Amino acid sequence: MLVLRNTARKIDYSIAELVFKVSSSKTLTAIITGLLVAFAVVLGLLIRTAPFGLNGFEFFEFDSYIEYWQAKYVYENGPLAWYTLTRSNPDTHVFWYPWGRDFIYTSYPFFPLWIGTTYHLVKNFGLTFEQWAALQPIIFASVATILAYFAAKELTGSRIAGITASFLFAVLPSAVERTVIGYVEKEGAASVFVFLFIYFYVKALRNIRTTKTNWIKYTILAGLSMALIGWLWGGYIFVLGTVVAFAVLSPLITGKYFTRELALTNLLLVISAMIFEIPSPTNSMSLGIYPFSIKGLAWPLLSATLLPLIYYYLSQGYRNLGLRKPLLNQARYLGVLILLLIGGIALTSMGLLPIGGRLAWALGLRFVQVTPLVESIAEHQSPLINQYTLMRMLHSWGATIEALFFASPLMLSILAVFYLLYKGEPEKTYLAIGFALAFYSYLNAVYMIGIASYFGVLTASSIIPFILEYVFPYSLESKRDKKKAGVVVKRISPITRFIATLFFILIIVNTGYTAYAEHTLNSRIVYTLKAGVSDLGFYSNSWYKAVETMRNEIPSDGLVISWWDYGYGITVAGGRASAADGSTINETQIGIIGLILTSKSGEQAVQLAKLLNAPVNKTYLMIIEGVIIGETNDTVTIMPLFIGRGLPGLVDWPKSLWMIRIGNGRVPILNSMGINASYVDTEKFFRVYNVFGGVIAPKLDDTENTPLIYKMLVDAMLWWAREEKGKAGQFMWFTGTEEFLDYATIDYFKTQLKLNITKSINVQDLKWITERPLANDAYIKPFKVVVEPFIDPRTGEPLKFGYTIADRNYEGVVYSVIVFYELNIS
Repeated sequence: MLVLRNTARKIDYSIAELVFKVSSSKTLTAIITGLLVAFAVVLGLLIRTAPFGLNGFEFFEFDSYIEYWQAKYVYENGPLAWYTLTRSNPDTHVFWYPWGRDFIYTSYPFFPLWIGTTYHLVKNFGLTFEQWAALQPIIFASVATILAYFAAKELTGSRIAGITASFLFAVLPSAVERTVIGYVEKEGAASVFVFLFIYFYVKALRNIRTTKTNWIKYTILAGLSMALIGWLWGGYIFVLGTVVAFAVLSPLITGKYFTRELALTNLLLVISAMIFEIPSPTNSMSLGIYPFSIKGLAWPLLSATLLPLIYYYLSQGYRNLGLRKPLLNQARYLGVLILLLIGGIALTSMGLLPIGGRLAWALGLRFVQVTPLVESIAEHQSPLINQYTLMRMLHSWGATIEALFFASPLMLSILAVFYLLYKGEPEKTYLAIGFALAFYSYLNAVYMIGIASYFGVLTASSIIPFILEYVFPYSLESKRDKKKAGVVVKRISPITRFIATLFFILIIVNTGYTAYAEHTLNSRIVYTLKAGVSDLGFYSNSWYKAVETMRNEIPSDGLVISWWDYGYGITVAGGRASAADGSTINETQIGIIGLILTSKSGEQAVQLAKLLNAPVNKTYLMIIEGVIIGETNDTVTIMPLFIGRGLPGLVDWPKSLWMIRIGNGRVPILNSMGINASYVDTEKFFRVYNVFGGVIAPKLDDTENTPLIYKMLVDAMLWWAREEKGKAGQFMWFTGTEEFLDYATIDYFKTQLKLNITKSINVQDLKWITERPLANDAYIKPFKVVVEPFIDPRTGEPLKFGYTIADRNYEGVVYSVIVFYELNIS
């Protein structure tokens, strides 16, 4: 035992000497640090470019199209041209037809200006404009990986924390998610300026309590960096809110560090961040700065930031006001904050405080009424709604190995919040509050994942040096005789050191495995557009064939009406006008589209389309779905997909529930405008079929009451079988006896799904639909039916799927289907 102890001590002293030699050489330390950060950058690039093998330079999904379109406009017309993209500009009328889109108040300038301007510098290197756009996420992520180092180092004073932050940002799935190649999206690029803002803000806060110089300079730089977040992304409002929250709480939580300068720093930061935000009209309008609005968010935020300064002068600085005694102490100030919080909640619930439903949900204010459109968007939901989303959340935060959850970046971040609050310095306290608010918001709304991860990597990295103090308990011993100076080994309990060492090793193992798993996962991703606008992970050329159809067969002044998800693709890739898109700026128009797609007949759809000033005989409906197809010599059998999405189908059929809800939600508004619009009565066509565990589905064999979106697919497939394949077609469906549902189930559908469903069908046999349900509809006819198989990108084999009904097996190849129908508008 004594021999082991002596050996351990020798090893300790050897390591200590090595640490001393490295740390005493600034050049060597800088080189090692630079190499490690460079390695983190390379690792991050490998993970973020892993999808390239299957996707090339393809865009990740439809939202990337709109950044590309704006950037291309800037490239072709000059930087200031972006500020001309208003509704008065005819070039915008292909969006939200026929009104156009006011981009300067519904989008952000930085990304288009950056991509469009810098392409002039790189176009001679053989990159297309689309490729240059697709590269932006990994370029910004690489810069952010470096800035994460500087932000964490500035926060903690530790290079180790900085290196850890770089590696965590490089590999953490929640940070990687929106920064992979081709994901041309604002939030990922904003990470650069989030880290830059935190770097300068930390320097300002630190200088207040140390040198007491340059804090104004760093505060203004922090304000500019925060404003640049807002030139990119609406999350600027949230980051601004974290500063205001910290400022308001600072008299209570910063203890001896609370000073007049701290209160002034936060006030100056908020003011400068708002002033610098003016060139980004969307956030400037939300703040109420320009155009001026008394209901803007700027005024309550500024008022809140003034509270600590008022507290200072009514407590510590009361003599400066000629007061005999302080009027405020911490207890009274806390009481004031509680009253203001109650008042703020009351004003918000009454709609007098301008907090939109999207932001309210992120703040956990679920009592704020939101529209069905806000509810329908997946990223507005909590990651805690079911076990599947919970597991996805844990994976995205590095808990890839469930048994090592305690060693994951998520757990480190949570532990670090308490550690940073314990340390007490204002900059550490701010980061703890910032992460706590960001993660809390993420638990309420998934779209906050980016900002939560950016704060999270800095928070998690800050506790690593503390852990390493117990793993490598060495400290520098300074002596007058520098030759005798060195490193000493501190006395630490062997058990404590063993636990710390094991914990640190498990952190490395978990993080390393997270990096491996994320690279593996990304290398298997098939992007939405390559996957036939689905999430199946298989190739299908359907979207590219649809784009060819729009560009080559639909008139250049034609209008394609689809669900809002695909608007950017229709207009940017397809070159045709769309009626709605991912900006979701006009819920009434989206509601009209929902009513069009769920109309009972072509005639009803035409009447609704006229509300959009749809062009005569140049208006087309587009739906996207997936089916199973089996063929014999003379027959094409089409079967719907049942893959656990509530309704049968792959894409638009499951979304139809929201089309109905959003459409019905707009009926009262349309009626108040003198427009004769009718509710979609789901009781007439929805049934609960007792197959595959029970599914809600339209009664397809009742063509009189079945909405258009379901009939279009059946009609299109039967038309395609006859016209394209030259065979008879049969669409498989079910028949059986109808029964009334029990009261509890009916009530559940009404209260939870907002649907009126009262009957079920006990399936007894199959119903083969062979007659086209829209064959005799004079107002709508097939224009193009794109049917492309799903192909396994690794084997080249088609995807096959089947199921058993009434002891009979049905199998076929899964196809992506994109249907275009022409409306007969006179």
